[in-house]
Amino acid sequence: MSNSLLEQFRKIVLEQGLSKDANKKNNSVFGSHISVPIVVGIITPNGTQVSGYGNISDLNSTRVDGNTVFDIASISKTFVAIILADMVNQGLVNLNDPIEAYLPLDRVTVPSYEGHKITLENLATHTSGLPDFPVGWIRNHSYTPQQVYDFVSNTNLTGIPGTKSSYSDIGMGLLGHTLALKEGVSFDQLVRDRILNVLGMDSTGMRMIDSEISVPNDIKSRFAQGHIAGKVINLEFIPDTIQSAGAMYSTANDLMKYLSANIGLIQTTVDDSIHETHLIRNSFGQSSENESLKDYIGLGWTVTTDFGKEVIWHTGSIDGYTSIIGFNPSKQIGLVILCGCNYDDFSAKEMINLVIPFLLYYD
Repeated sequence: MSNSLLEQFRKIVLEQGLSKDANKKNNSVFGSHISVPIVVGIITPNGTQVSGYGNISDLNSTRVDGNTVFDIASISKTFVAIILADMVNQGLVNLNDPIEAYLPLDRVTVPSYEGHKITLENLATHTSGLPDFPVGWIRNHSYTPQQVYDFVSNTNLTGIPGTKSSYSDIGMGLLGHTLALKEGVSFDQLVRDRILNVLGMDSTGMRMIDSEISVPNDIKSRFAQGHIAGKVINLEFIPDTIQSAGAMYSTANDLMKYLSANIGLIQTTVDDSIHETHLIRNSFGQSSENESLKDYIGLGWTVTTDFGKEVIWHTGSIDGYTSIIGFNPSKQIGLVILCGCNYDDFSAKEMINLVIPFLLYYD
């Protein structure tokens, strides 16, 4: 099953790359001897299957597999949501707390809309009214915390918080930052203490520190190379203040553990918190071309329904990497796709159109 899906994804990635490189006489990037790495993992009540295609990098001919490390980009946001639910369950915060209660107000002015303040739940459900990124934001740029605070302070909300969902990287990044401030630790430590150590996800973590990208030495040799149109690219930098929105790395094997916990195949101390993140809290537009499918938002996760059937999922897109994780809780099946390819080569929409129907209707 994983091999069959892998072949579909591989063809899409290679065809996209070939079409972009069609005018070049010597197509060495997507030639048969060089391949963009892809790993597909599937989990069912009967076990897991993981299939890989390609090498870790042009200089490392090791074939990718379940232990190969990829940048998982915005899948990081689902970890932020579980941490929020866990802190709520422990009485440390409330979903309706205004975020300004936890941010340094001598350094940042949190925007509001006609007196309506942004809450923790607003950030987790993308209903804060914040844009994806503020005006003037430059990706892959090393902003200081104060510069990020200045961007936030000078941002106007698009509407009353809590009324309309609109995807916001800056919003979810602020949520992780806010929770870390509340606990007095880095987000890296927060996610390790509350999720990674509980699930034994030893090959998952944050790929940067305050001012630079910093992958642990024992991870570097297993880190798959990212590509844009088949050409290798360095990891994208995300400022410290919003790293929780998309600066995590992981492996298919670790994400199988994560899926098992979300599906309910294993029992953990964070089960209640995980379940809280799956509950529908607002409408969220429509991502699939199938008009019978409707999207909603839980805490962090997108929930897609079709007349009683339900799939919970999230994509990840960052320079050189594209990914998706999703599961059908009633059928107890899930999958993850990790690709060292750019979102232009294998877009989130293409992933969604393949993965969501598979999870909804697979028998």
